[in-house]
Amino acid sequence: MHEYSIACEIFEQVITTAKAHEALEIRHVILEMGRLAHTNPDQLSFCFKAIAEGSIAENAEFIVEMIPPSLECECGYTGTVDETQIGKDGGLQSELLEYISALECPVCGKNARITGGRELIIKSIEIETEVEK
Repeated sequence: MHEYSIACEIFEQVITTAKAHEALEIRHVILEMGRLAHTNPDQLSFCFKAIAEGSIAENAEFIVEMIPPSLECECGYTGTVDETQIGKDGGLQSELLEYISALECPVCGKNARITGGRELIIKSIEIETEVEK
């Protein structure tokens, strides 16, 4: 399961950043994940929470925000895949195949190229730096 190694990297970056800001506790970690990142958000969250036990991130809420793939077309269009067109088959196809079938440029109708959607970005970390009275 590669989610564990990804969670380890995220945890290390979060802890390093929190310590640099003299955090006593990490309250929230928000991660942006591209829909084509080939990573299960539930498994990633589970792994992060397991790794965080006994640390200042032990009680942190781990939030994953899914972001759609972005497209680029030779006509000049740049944008994201229209997610209202994804998942209409009752789940019979994989999400990746559904995205591939939706790669028609909404402006000119030609095939567009995927330019994003594989990201894993730590968007924000909320920390506590003082003990509340």
